[in-house]
Amino acid sequence: MTWAYADKPEMTKQLADATIAVANENNALVIPVGLAFANALKQRPDLKLTVADNRHPTSAGTYLEAATILAALTKKSPEGASYLGGCEKPLTEKDAAFLQKVAWDTVKNFYGWK
Repeated sequence: MTWAYADKPEMTKQLADATIAVANENNALVIPVGLAFANALKQRPDLKLTVADNRHPTSAGTYLEAATILAALTKKSPEGASYLGGCEKPLTEKDAAFLQKVAWDTVKNFYGWK
């Protein structure tokens, strides 16, 4: 599930609903990356997850995407991972920890895990 454009947050529900519907029709796994983006921005609107075009991810957005995919596929929390990213610049430890937590919380909530 992809994320909404930064300047069109109302796309989140539309994207989620459409992705889930198509996945259900095809017995496919949905990984809630778009919901993780929305959750992160709700908590930290100052954290830039997309570049100037409002669509493509920054290093923080890519990190959140990867952490969400990892959590969904392994069913394990990415929290505590020491990797800070290798894109344009590494994340701060604080930002990485925040994104790891958002990814795990989003995945747990989406799949109904405890």
